[in-house]
Amino acid sequence: MRPTLFHIGSSFPVHSYGLFIAVGMVLGVLLAVRRGRSVAMATGDTLDLTFYAIVAGLVGARGLYVAMHAREYARLCAGSGAPRSLGGMLSDCTAALRFWQGGLAFLGGGILAAVVVLLYARRKHLRLGDVADVLAPSVSLAHVFGRLGCLMAGCCYGKPWEAGVHFPPDSVAYAEYLSRRALLAGAECTPALHPTQLYESLGELLVFVGLVLLWRRRKFPGVVAIAYAFAYGILRFVVEIYRDDLVRGFVFQVRLPGLAAVLGLPPNDPLFLSSAQAASLLLIAAAATAYVVLLRREPPRTQRTQRPEDEEVSGS
Repeated sequence: MRPTLFHIGSSFPVHSYGLFIAVGMVLGVLLAVRRGRSVAMATGDTLDLTFYAIVAGLVGARGLYVAMHAREYARLCAGSGAPRSLGGMLSDCTAALRFWQGGLAFLGGGILAAVVVLLYARRKHLRLGDVADVLAPSVSLAHVFGRLGCLMAGCCYGKPWEAGVHFPPDSVAYAEYLSRRALLAGAECTPALHPTQLYESLGELLVFVGLVLLWRRRKFPGVVAIAYAFAYGILRFVVEIYRDDLVRGFVFQVRLPGLAAVLGLPPNDPLFLSSAQAASLLLIAAAATAYVVLLRREPPRTQRTQRPEDEEVSGS
């Protein structure tokens, strides 16, 4: 993996994580503009909406990630006691702001972005269901590239697996393995690990294709967004079984050695219930509830498709 793809000049590094995130965002915005036109959303409204959603998503995702690594960033800013230049001190203390080097928690970004989208839709008097359906495939597509960036940067990595991938010394995985004393200083790379970033990226690609197909036969506004929330909740719950990065806190730990053996995982590793798995279950339940509620509110199909002239005949 290559956290830094190349350098511009002699001192400006191009980080793979930031580049993949940027590519995903651009493609997501282009798709949202196209989808917005199909539901009579003005291009200006769609661009404004995606801009605010992206900013909120980055702030929320980075904020949650930094909160989960607060002690590490505090130690970095405080320093080890060795003399530092003013530039070095500023660099260490602003490390939490450099999201393009790796480190976003998707759930934090999703929550804050959803709040911003809701407020924007109300302010502009846009139908929330249509707005959500326009954005859902774009979020899924952007996430495909985001997880590829995670793979290149070495964050969100998986448990040991002999057929897995190795991460180099400048990756997040390598740094965390050193901090947990599971790797000797000077090692060339990490042990082989499950590429959970790739698992989720491929899963998001399948979800994206499904949302595109679903768009063509929407039963009611909001159904595409609900399908995305439901599918992502399942995908994230499953991928979490293979995750092994340090930020994975557990609500409680359930070890199932038999199932772990079938999945090719260490028998003593907990499979459930990480904080992300708990959030995924809540997301699945919320999506299912929203679907039932909105489905009951929808008028019968014959009533929705009745033409005005038919109403005049029936009324006479």
